[in-house]
Amino acid sequence: MDWGITVYTRRPLVRLHGLPALVAAVLAAGGFVVSGMIRGTFPFGDVSRNTNDLGQQLIPMHAHLRDVLTGSAAGDLTFTWGSGFGVPFLGDYMSYIGSTLSWLVLLFPRDGMDLALFAIAVVALASAAAAMTAYLRLLRPAGPAWLAVVAGVSYALCGWALDDGAYMTIWLHGLVAFPVLCLLCEWILRRRRSWLPVCVAPFVVALLWTSHFYTVYMATIGAAIVVLVRVISYDASVSWRVRVAGVLRCAVAVAAGIGVAAPLLVPTFWAVRYSRPSPEVEFHVMDWLDFLSRLLAGSEGVGSSPGLAVGTLMLLLAVSLPFNAAVRWRERLVWTVAIGLTVLSMQVALTHAVWHGFDTPNGSPFRQAFVVAGLLVIAGWISGSAGLRGVVPVVAPLVVVAGLYVAVRSGPFVTPTTRVVVPVVAAIALVAWLVRRVAERGRSRPPSWVAAVAAGVVGAAVVAEATAGAVAIDQARAQFLYAYPVWSDENDHVRALVQAADEWPAARVSPGAHVTQNDPMLLGGQGSQYYSSTIPDDLSEVLAGLGFGYSAYVRANIDPANPVLDAVFAIGARVVADDDGSRPRLAENPDVAPLVTVRPADPWTSPDPAPFGNQETALGADVYTVPRVQLAPDPALSVTGRRSDFLLELVPDAVVPVELRVRASCPAGSEVYLAAPAFVGEVLDDAAGWRTVLRQTTRAPGVYTGAPVLRVGTAGPDGAVEVALRVYGPARLPASPLGCLDRGLLSAAVAELRAGAPTSIDVSGHGVAVSLPPSSATATVVFGVVRTPGWRCSAGDGAADTPATVGGLIAVPVEAGVSEVSCTYRPRGLRMGLAVGAGALAVVAALGVVAVVRRRRDDAVLSGAGGRTS
Repeated sequence: MDWGITVYTRRPLVRLHGLPALVAAVLAAGGFVVSGMIRGTFPFGDVSRNTNDLGQQLIPMHAHLRDVLTGSAAGDLTFTWGSGFGVPFLGDYMSYIGSTLSWLVLLFPRDGMDLALFAIAVVALASAAAAMTAYLRLLRPAGPAWLAVVAGVSYALCGWALDDGAYMTIWLHGLVAFPVLCLLCEWILRRRRSWLPVCVAPFVVALLWTSHFYTVYMATIGAAIVVLVRVISYDASVSWRVRVAGVLRCAVAVAAGIGVAAPLLVPTFWAVRYSRPSPEVEFHVMDWLDFLSRLLAGSEGVGSSPGLAVGTLMLLLAVSLPFNAAVRWRERLVWTVAIGLTVLSMQVALTHAVWHGFDTPNGSPFRQAFVVAGLLVIAGWISGSAGLRGVVPVVAPLVVVAGLYVAVRSGPFVTPTTRVVVPVVAAIALVAWLVRRVAERGRSRPPSWVAAVAAGVVGAAVVAEATAGAVAIDQARAQFLYAYPVWSDENDHVRALVQAADEWPAARVSPGAHVTQNDPMLLGGQGSQYYSSTIPDDLSEVLAGLGFGYSAYVRANIDPANPVLDAVFAIGARVVADDDGSRPRLAENPDVAPLVTVRPADPWTSPDPAPFGNQETALGADVYTVPRVQLAPDPALSVTGRRSDFLLELVPDAVVPVELRVRASCPAGSEVYLAAPAFVGEVLDDAAGWRTVLRQTTRAPGVYTGAPVLRVGTAGPDGAVEVALRVYGPARLPASPLGCLDRGLLSAAVAELRAGAPTSIDVSGHGVAVSLPPSSATATVVFGVVRTPGWRCSAGDGAADTPATVGGLIAVPVEAGVSEVSCTYRPRGLRMGLAVGAGALAVVAALGVVAVVRRRRDDAVLSGAGGRTS
């Protein structure tokens, strides 16, 4: 078998242009599906594959997308009323679900989103394989079709796709985009006198950039590298004028495509800018040996190392390129240098930042690894399709890969599967080459049946290796990453409870967080739960200040189920866990304020400390007593007072847990609440016993994770309050940790708000319009919605303007006699995006006119020449 032979049949495979891409798609999809069958993961077994963000974000958001597309969602693509008491949604759409493949959710039932995401992953991997195969066939049409198929499968099932992209399904669109962009630019480079490719390409680029701008941005950088390598490695007969013109034509097409996508990209840019900022992360260079170990098939290191593996065969072929005299020396040199520099760029802080848009991620720092995998596959194809001339390009890569294998065999990212499949596949490849050498003695080429059998054996080995690698990676990943459960009977039960209690917009119903932090999207309702990287910073700050708990640097909130907050945000019902631990039940709370309330012209502001004072300000009434506290610590506990909090530390050799008693005086019978977002320890609840405030393993208490306000008891007849805390290590307690709620005052405040409620509240996809009762006094209309950038409100015939706030909520001052108030959310940057998009379309249209004119002129010239000849 020769790496460069063509399998000869009566109808050569090379002539069936679409067949190799189709075969690659089927094999890649089949390998991924079979790996799930072997592992017993959903939908082939009971093991959930909803790892991390797949279960926490992607599945709930795709469920919401389906609701939007079917008209059953509270909101639209720009805004959702279901999460965070009303939040912008376009950033989430573009970051998590805004791809063409996401619309496949319409083919699945509402409770089938787990299966829908699996199908989307399979289709994405198949598309990546097909696109890479098609590009390689265009790059070297004379190369063997079977090798192009194998290369496409190796790319689609590369280490990055299986280790990172398999559960961050949206990232797979970057995997698809890289070969598609290369294909488009190669088309443009080859059609030097035609503007048709430059006119068509922008629309494909726009589709890619709106699929997932983050990874497609990386794919665009990778495609730029490929284009530069291609034009630099041209034969000397091609002038530099032609080369530069080709690069510029590609750049125009890509830039125009990004411009066409601007109506979605520009608002997304502003959504990201307004989102909760990422914490500062310092990039750390990996040990080079561990880094390179990820080149081996089956290696695993999700979230900490790059998935560079493209299978043993393609790795050997890529390494053979510098030694293969069958490829021109200029091409060998340029490709080798380009790949080396690209790999190096992953380990240099500045270029690493460029790859990630100058925003180093908190996890998975090598998200651009799929580009390197693609470059390796292209290099392997260039070498393999030319044929391995001589012994050196066969032996040299075997020696290099064997040396790496021996050096990293016991490394942290090498799995038992790696230790088996790498030498086995390398041996199969070597035997196939030796068989070819023997079979072609005395002939110009080996017999066709020998070539076909050898190609089939090697191809089967490659697919089997990729499948085994997928199994090994998923198995290793499952040992330390949590997988959320798939849809179950409990999901049906909770969703039924939510739908039965739905009275929106008269009141909200909170589904809780029984499955994920995005249960309002997954199960329905209009709760506070929301987890997203594009969560508005204003929303995070307001909810945390009101006493909501949080995780992920305040990107995911925890509902405290607090009666004051229920009144403020009109939560009329909530799904809660039953006291006996049985199925969840619905807890109704009809005594809440309406979604929109009318307050005095100068709303009251509470002087109490946060979060109790913030809750009172949002409610507009004084309902808490915030007492001075006295601490009675165990002798084993040291308490140091500061202006804003107490620092708690254990003395040496203290026996944990150590108890701390917090004493105070409150109105008799009032409910006592503990607000200690950074306290690591437990509190004694007079009804439920000891409850965890924050676990000992909590990450960065008060920064990454914060505890919600907790109800801990009731003040006695004499007003005496004593709250017991258990301390296990260093902890912090606010200077005013207790708030005592008078339920009578709360009921009176709610009754007053209900008495002055608007006569009607009309909620649209991204707006609210209210009708006010006749009044001769000025007032302030307060919406139970946190103000985030993009809201504009108007009163009566007045102009729309950015609203004021009361306790972080949208507030609109109204003059006497005004009877109508409306607020509408519009994504920031939408007008600019539409203008840029229109300009880009104008450029594409102009190029189209140029293409048509040139085509007609050329046709006229040819027609005239033909007439003179005749």
